[in-house]
Amino acid sequence: MQRYKDTEIQRYRDAKRENKSLGLWISGSWHLGFTLIELLVVVVVMAVIGTTVAGLFFQTLKGSTKATVIKEVRQNGDYALSVMEKMVRNAREVVSDCNGAPAASLTIKNQDNNQTTFACEAVKIASNSAANSAALTSAKVRVSSDCANFFTCTKDGSSPPLVEIKFSLSQAGSPTRPEEQASVDFRTTVSLRTY
Repeated sequence: MQRYKDTEIQRYRDAKRENKSLGLWISGSWHLGFTLIELLVVVVVMAVIGTTVAGLFFQTLKGSTKATVIKEVRQNGDYALSVMEKMVRNAREVVSDCNGAPAASLTIKNQDNNQTTFACEAVKIASNSAANSAALTSAKVRVSSDCANFFTCTKDGSSPPLVEIKFSLSQAGSPTRPEEQASVDFRTTVSLRTY
């Protein structure tokens, strides 16, 4: 009997030395493997970790999509606003009525005595002049504000006219997911430099 115990103890020591510490000692012999409880614990821990990682990944994707949409809308609005602001500031005169009433278009006389008309045309902002006609916004965005209140020109006595430009842009189409929806408001007031 003593000899049997010594042999089993030697086997245990050999298994430990071979790094078989994950085994199970049952009925005097060494069995390698895991218990059902150990397996269930590992599965639950891995499921929790996997769910957390997947959630973080999808949140990152949603945030990235929203940032991309807002960037596209903002770039288009900033470009259209800067072109209109620069041309109005450097214009010789405002041809449109400067009575303080909101309008969907504004006509100015440029330094070369040609006229340029800026207009809100349903879903885009356009610039029409003697030389050419161009859209100031891309097809990826649309005007989401009321076109009738796009421009307001006011004039006080002998001071130069003040032109207020205000509009809202959003991405084109009808996105259903909240992270794909963005609307940005733009507003500035410009005074003619040469009056």
